[in-house]
Amino acid sequence: MDRKIRFATQSGAQPTGADWLARAKRLEGMGYSTLAMPDHMVGGAWSNMPALGAAAAVTNTLRLGNLVIDNDFRNPVVLAREFATLDVISNGRVEIGLGAGWFDRDYQGTGIPFDRGRIRVARLAEAVTLMKRLFTEDEVTFEGTYYRTTKSECRPKTMQQPRPPILIAAGRPQILELAGREADIVAIIAPGAGVRPSAADDVAAPGVRRQLYLVRKAAGRRFDEIELSCFVDVTLTDDRDKTIAELAEKAKIDPAVLRSSIYRGIGTVDQVREHIIRVRRETGITYFCLRGPHVEELAPVVTDLAGT
Repeated sequence: MDRKIRFATQSGAQPTGADWLARAKRLEGMGYSTLAMPDHMVGGAWSNMPALGAAAAVTNTLRLGNLVIDNDFRNPVVLAREFATLDVISNGRVEIGLGAGWFDRDYQGTGIPFDRGRIRVARLAEAVTLMKRLFTEDEVTFEGTYYRTTKSECRPKTMQQPRPPILIAAGRPQILELAGREADIVAIIAPGAGVRPSAADDVAAPGVRRQLYLVRKAAGRRFDEIELSCFVDVTLTDDRDKTIAELAEKAKIDPAVLRSSIYRGIGTVDQVREHIIRVRRETGITYFCLRGPHVEELAPVVTDLAGT
């Protein structure tokens, strides 16, 4: 499938509720496709569903997503109903973003056990299976390792049929394979994200293509139906080399990591535009979540590239 470029941005909060609603309207006017929210229990991020529901009420085309909901924080039956309600009140604009969790401080702050990665991914796999059934069946009985339900229902039924698209953020092999099997949108992240510092090879296009090979292998014939996504942290500057050196020094990392990363857009607006074009050409990714303090200044990039 020949997919067109589209853009999301990730935002966790604003100073006031009025600021949040005004920003959602501005982003829609700039041509952003989606407003996506993180899901951290520390750091000041707002709760996803109330904030996205409010944004739905003041926008008409802006899609409402998550990058990403931590599966461990919510029962999938309850979460499916929340997404279904949001899809109805937004007239079918929900994108369900799911992840297995990675930030240990979130778990410390809630008292939820921080299980090994393979367990968290296996639990996410069951949740995805259960939620898909809840969206498409009238009554669901489910017997899994982590979830068991009897005669579960999900009301209201979603506007999007058969269900809203599901995005899974994935970096390591087990969850990349899950995303390939189950996701409509796969958001590629660095394999060491949240665990260890990234190497230049991890975040450059060849490393991303190795990750996408696992997605493709797991997806089989449905791979062409999957939309590929990534985040891009943008720093606007007139001196790319100097800024890379400064950022690398501050983060105590090799400047080559920033220079080669598909996840970092550093330079002028034109250089960021070329970065996005290059990432698409080298990886096939077409759905870019722009992050950082310069999101609204990137409106010309969104206008130029969205739909191409």
